[in-house]
Amino acid sequence: MTIDLDLLDTESAKEAIIAVSEIAAANAVDWALVGGIAVALYGGDRNTKDVDAIANKLLPIQSEGTLRQGGERYSIKATKRDVYVDWILRNDAFKKLFEIALSESVKINDVPVLTPEWLVILKFIAGRFKDQEDAVFLLSQKGLVDRKLIKDKIIEHVGREAWGLARHGYQRWYEMADGRSREEERNEADGFIDS
Repeated sequence: MTIDLDLLDTESAKEAIIAVSEIAAANAVDWALVGGIAVALYGGDRNTKDVDAIANKLLPIQSEGTLRQGGERYSIKATKRDVYVDWILRNDAFKKLFEIALSESVKINDVPVLTPEWLVILKFIAGRFKDQEDAVFLLSQKGLVDRKLIKDKIIEHVGREAWGLARHGYQRWYEMADGRSREEERNEADGFIDS
């Protein structure tokens, strides 16, 4: 069976997640879902072509290749198709943040997944358009993401200067999630827009 590059169906994703979960458990590997499937567990509907996870060690299975940011890609056989699993172990300046995010992961339906705050932070680091869309979705869900906790985690683990550099980007995402722009907020404060 070959890898199908079409969108991943739920059944195949579940089978791949169960397979890597069993291999990880048998080899004392800590891991958690990130990416489109993690966002889906928080209610998102973005489709994805693969399973993304961060981990503290590689799995002892055949690799399909090395990931640019660190880690390996695996091909997991499911009933309908083979599924790519990107097993991320950062090897760059963000390694520490990924390790902390992993240590604070939670379980949803018995599957380890990053907290919504850490998903937003790591998606900010990834910086792709689909990461922005995922983050804005998470931020738009009432009561899901603690925005102050994002700031606190960045300051605690990277420093106040890092927050200073990133804060305008996060503010833009918050405005998008809230369906507002800074101009609208200024106009409302000045009495130009009825609320």
